Amino acid sequence: MTRAFQAKKLDEAIALALARVEPISETETLPTTDSCSRVLAEDILCPEDVPGFARSAMDGYAVRASETHGASRERPVLLKIIGSVEMGQDPRTLPAVHAGEACEIPTGGPLPDGADAVVMLEETERQNDQLVRLFAEVTPGTHVLSADSDFRRGELVFKAGHKLRAVDIGALLAMGILSVTVYRRVRVGLISTGSELVEAEQPIRPGQVRQINSHILRHLLESQGAQAISLGIVPDDREKLRATVQRAVRESDLVLLSGGSSVGARDWTLELLQELGEVLVHGLQIKPGKPTIFAVVDTKPVIGLPGNPVSCVLVFEKFVRPVLARRSGLRVLLPAHRLASAQLTQTVPSALGREDFVAIRLRLDESFGRLYAEPVLGHSNNISTLARADGILHVPSELEEIPEGTHVWVELL
Repeated sequence: MTRAFQAKKLDEAIALALARVEPISETETLPTTDSCSRVLAEDILCPEDVPGFARSAMDGYAVRASETHGASRERPVLLKIIGSVEMGQDPRTLPAVHAGEACEIPTGGPLPDGADAVVMLEETERQNDQLVRLFAEVTPGTHVLSADSDFRRGELVFKAGHKLRAVDIGALLAMGILSVTVYRRVRVGLISTGSELVEAEQPIRPGQVRQINSHILRHLLESQGAQAISLGIVPDDREKLRATVQRAVRESDLVLLSGGSSVGARDWTLELLQELGEVLVHGLQIKPGKPTIFAVVDTKPVIGLPGNPVSCVLVFEKFVRPVLARRSGLRVLLPAHRLASAQLTQTVPSALGREDFVAIRLRLDESFGRLYAEPVLGHSNNISTLARADGILHVPSELEEIPEGTHVWVELL
């Protein structure tokens, strides 16, 4: 069985993986208020016009536009005030606006029957309690939002495969949609491997390290709407690892193993996955994160992650995240991170043919309002490098370095 790395470019590896990943098909119906970060399993058509009534976009006076013809500061038009609109008032209870009349109206207030425009307050002057001068001519529709200005009845608002955001929850509720059909959460089995590992709450002795990867991965998964299933720590025992992987494949939609994906004598992950299924990727042309495996076992994606926590996190962000998105039913795979533009404080070296991901601390120079990107010094094995970082700098494979002073984009953590 092959043990040596046959590293692939990151984009090539992602394409190979996505070609073999099928979205889950099971769905569930949830209250809209509980559906944030879930993926829609149905198209959403707007059931009604929103807001459902014409309203003012300005504080001012609702009028018939034709009544304002020729109005100016020099020749104001004088109209009779017939009342005042209250916020939340049923427009059917408002007096109709006829020729020679105006109705005082706040921003967002319903437009009275007969009115077709609003003259904003700054272009008016009250002569007394009953009369108002208008200094501006308006046309029909001026400063008026139509009954379907927010959403139109029958409009396709969201397609199936859209991941719901907080603003989307608000939009659904505004349309009166109180429940939605979404794909169920992807169940992700987490396995940590290595005889040196102990759980963080247990006593530790020399030669042992606390197991942290599954906890990091659980939070990353939950932030993406997935359900993490921990299968604990598996020592360097081939048969125990085989049994745990088989169990994870049965109980999960996607399996993540951290550790054991390299080529050492006790790294069993590759051989087991070759026996149990098909290995499509062994090694990525990135640093950190080279020892990464992608396999398919019983139609389930299985990903072997480096045991090094920093590499584990970076491979999750760059490789696991798109696989998880596809498995979740996402229609479009969008960039995962927000970016900050900053000036590099020192040259960052790299190697041709390899993509590097460098931990970055951001520093704001308040005197000049400039943002600086400082590489975090330290070995890539140390979780402290990410803990001290604000983001990650991507060095493309065609560059040998990014010079000091270069303006770069930093992916915020």
